Amino acid sequence: MAKKRPAAGGKREKRPKEKKPGASRKPAAKFRPQRLSKQVRPEREEDGPHSWFLSQIEATYFGLTEGEAAPGVVAEAAAGAAARSSFRSVYRPGARAEVLATPDAVVWVERLSEYKRRKASAVTRSAAFALAGPPGPFVPGARNWAALGPMMVLQGQTVGEEPVGGRVAGIAVAPGGLRVYAAAACGGVFRSDDGGTTWRSLMDAFDVDPVNFASTSLACGAIAIDPADPDRIYVGTGEGDTHAMFLSRIVNALPAYRGIGPIRSDDGGANWLSETTAAGSPGLAGEAFFALAVDPTNRENVIAATTAGLYQRAPNSGAFEWRRRRPDVHSSVVVAETGGSLRFFAAKWGGDVLQSTDGETWTGAGTGFPTGIGRIALGVRRADPSRLYALVATTAGALQGVYRLDGGGGAWKRIASPPNILPGGSQGDYDLAIAVDPNDSDLVYLGGSYANATPWPGSVWRSRVQSTATGLKFAGSASIGTHAHADVHVLVPTPNDSNELWCGCDGGVFLNRAARTVGQFAGVNNGLACLCSNFISQHPTDPNILFTGLQDNGTARTSGGSAWTHVGYGDGGYCLVNWADPNRVLTFANGKVNRSTTGGTSHSGWSEVWSFGWATMTQPIVSMPYNAGAATEAEWVAVGAGNLVYVSRDFAGTWPMQFALPGGAAAGSVFALAFASTSRIFIGTTRGRVFRADRTGTTWTVSRLDDVAAGGLPISGLITDVAVDWSVTTNDCLYVAFGGMGDRRHVWRFDGVRWEARSGTTAVDWLLDVEHNALAVDAAAAGNVYVGADIGVWHSSDGGLHWEPLQNGLPDAPVFDLQIHPTQRLLRAATHGRGVFEIAL
Repeated sequence: MAKKRPAAGGKREKRPKEKKPGASRKPAAKFRPQRLSKQVRPEREEDGPHSWFLSQIEATYFGLTEGEAAPGVVAEAAAGAAARSSFRSVYRPGARAEVLATPDAVVWVERLSEYKRRKASAVTRSAAFALAGPPGPFVPGARNWAALGPMMVLQGQTVGEEPVGGRVAGIAVAPGGLRVYAAAACGGVFRSDDGGTTWRSLMDAFDVDPVNFASTSLACGAIAIDPADPDRIYVGTGEGDTHAMFLSRIVNALPAYRGIGPIRSDDGGANWLSETTAAGSPGLAGEAFFALAVDPTNRENVIAATTAGLYQRAPNSGAFEWRRRRPDVHSSVVVAETGGSLRFFAAKWGGDVLQSTDGETWTGAGTGFPTGIGRIALGVRRADPSRLYALVATTAGALQGVYRLDGGGGAWKRIASPPNILPGGSQGDYDLAIAVDPNDSDLVYLGGSYANATPWPGSVWRSRVQSTATGLKFAGSASIGTHAHADVHVLVPTPNDSNELWCGCDGGVFLNRAARTVGQFAGVNNGLACLCSNFISQHPTDPNILFTGLQDNGTARTSGGSAWTHVGYGDGGYCLVNWADPNRVLTFANGKVNRSTTGGTSHSGWSEVWSFGWATMTQPIVSMPYNAGAATEAEWVAVGAGNLVYVSRDFAGTWPMQFALPGGAAAGSVFALAFASTSRIFIGTTRGRVFRADRTGTTWTVSRLDDVAAGGLPISGLITDVAVDWSVTTNDCLYVAFGGMGDRRHVWRFDGVRWEARSGTTAVDWLLDVEHNALAVDAAAAGNVYVGADIGVWHSSDGGLHWEPLQNGLPDAPVFDLQIHPTQRLLRAATHGRGVFEIAL
C-alpha cells in the first residue's frame, strides 16, 4: 500500500559531485534511469526554494472541481490575486491561479472546531467515557495512540553528527538560560527547564477540552515571554518563514500551514488561551507570524509582525485584543529599552523600517534605506535602542546587504564585507536571522542557509563591526555554525550573557556556550519531538524496527526506543523494507533511490543505485504486500517518475520493465502507486487520473479508470493515495484519496465498474474538507479503512460509508502516511511535526 505526498523539502539536493545542478531535471517524458557504479559524495544545490519544491506541488490549495471535463474551475478571489500573479500550474498546463481554491481565512479554525466536536462526540459514545470522564490524551479501556518518536535523531546532518530535532521557528530564553521555550513549525511549543538538556511538549492537552483548541495550534511562527515572569508566554500560530512558498502555493513539499491567530499562557504552558482580534481589524486566523516583541516595562503590550500586517495587543474594556497598526506583510519586530526610553522597531517585507515609542504610532526609522528588496530581519541589543541592524535579502532571496542605523535617525549605513551567509544566492525568504551580543552593540551574529562544508550544515557567522575612514565594515567574521543544522530561522542570546547563543533551524535547537570566542554549537534536542515524518516502513516481524523519511533530516531508523538514528542524507521520502529479507532496504531522497544490504543500520552500507530524475519532491516506491507464503513477491518494486512507472523484480537490482501513462502531459505525474498483484498496479496522478496497469510477460497494458462510462469520478484534483480493497478477491477494487479542498468527498471507491463516494453520508459521519494524504485498508478485517488527513486519522468499519476520528493520544499534526504492521496488528501514522505514532487494531 503506497503513501504519496511531496516530502517537505530541505535546502540542497544532494547530487553526485560530477553532475551539474539541475542536470536530472528533464521533462517527465524523457526520464530514464541512470545506473551509478559507486556511492558518491553529496553536493549542494545552488537553486532556491522555488526550484527544489517544484512548481507542480499545488496540493493543499488545488481546487477540487466537478471532474476533468467540467467547464469551470474554482474562481480566483480578488484578494491576494496580485501576490499570485506569477503562478503557473503544472497540474493543469497553461492554467494559472484560477485552478486554486481560495478558502476563507477562518477555514482552519472552522475545520479544527468541527474536528474537536466530532472527536468529543466519538468518545462520549464509547463505554470508556462513563468510566474515564471527559476525554483526555489517554482514555482507560479505549484504544490510545502511543508515541514512537523520534524524540530526537542521533548522528544528524551536521559537522560532528550532532543530534537533531525538527524545524524550529522561534526560541524564547528566560534570564539565566535554564528556562527555554521552542516553537516548532508543525509541532507546537516545547519547554526546557535545564538549559536545553531535556524538553517536554506543552501541547499534549489536546483532548482535555475538545471545544478549546488553543493547545492544538501546532503550526508556530513566533514566541516571546515576559522577561520578568517567564510563565507568561505569547505564541503566534502560523509559520511566517514559509510565507514565500505559501504565496506561490508551493506547499506540502515544505508545508506552509497557517494558524488560528495568537495564543497565550499564564502558567508556563500548562494551559493556553486564544486571543481575539479587534473589531475592524483583519483577523489573524489563517495568517502567519514572523516575530513577537514584548514591552519589557509592560508585558501586556506586545507587537506582532505578521503576514497580515503589524499588530499591537491593546486593552479594551478590561480585556485585551489585537489591533492592526499597519497593513502589509511585516517580517520582523524587536524592542529595546534603557533608562525609561523604550523603542520598538519593525520591518515591512520589501522595504520600510519603522519605529515607535508605544507600539501604536509608527514613523520611519532613518533615511536612505534600500528599495526593491525582499525580506528584512532586524537586530538590536535589548539595552541599547540607539543602534539598530537590518539584515536584508533581495527579492530573489540572495543577500542584499547588512545596514546599521545609529541614534534612531539620520541615514542608514551599509556595512561592507558581510560574510557569505547565503552561499547558494537564494533562500533569504526562508532563512534569515540576526542577533546582537547582549553586552556589545558592535558584535553581531548572522544566520542564513548552509555552510560550504559537507554535509552542508548551518550558516551562522560571528562578525564585529568596525568604523573606518570610509564607513562601516565587518572585520574578523568567523563561521561558527557548522555543528548546527542548516536553514537558520532564529538566533537568540541568553539575556545578559554574551557567551550563550541559541539557534533554531530545520534541525531543531542548538546551543553555543562560547559564541564570542572559539565555541561551537551542540545539538540540544533530547525530547524535542517535532520532527516532520513523511513516510515510514517497518520490519515485517520485529515491530521495533522502523524507518522514516524526514523533512531536511534524511532517513532515520530505530530498533526500539524513542531516539532514532540518522542513516541517510538529504530530504527523506519513501522508505521500503524487503519483508522477505529485511537486510535489504530502499529509500528515496532528492531524485535518487538508495539501497542497503546490511539492514540500513548506519550511514555505511548504502549505495545510490538509480537516478530517475525528479518530477516530484518524493516519488513513490512500493512493493507487493506482505505474504509469508510467497517470498519471491517481496522482490517486486515499482517506482513512479513523471509519467513513467519502472518495475523491478529483483528489489531494485535491475529495471527490466517500464511503461508510460497514456495522455502525455495531460495525465499528470505519478503520485500514488499500489500493487494488487505482481501482474496489476494501480496508479494515481497529480491531474486526478487513475490508471490500472496489467502485465503479460514483461509487457504492461495501461487502462484509464477515472473516466469509465458506467460512472466515472465526478471530481478532479490531486490523487494523494491509492489502496487496494483486499476484501474483493478479484483485485479490481480500490480506494483513492484526494488532496485539495472545495469538496468533502475526499475518499472514493471503485468496484471494478463504477466509482462511488466513500466519505460519509451525513454531517455526523462524513470527512472534513481538508487534504487527505494516506489510505490503509485492513486486509485482515473486511470493510475497515483508515485515512490520514491534515486533521486527524479517521476510521470506517463499513468501507467508507461512515467515519469517526480515531481519537485519544494523537497530536493534531498533519498525517502524511499510514501503514498497518503486517504481523502485529498495529496501525502506524507518520505526522508532519510530531513524529510517528501507533495504535493497536
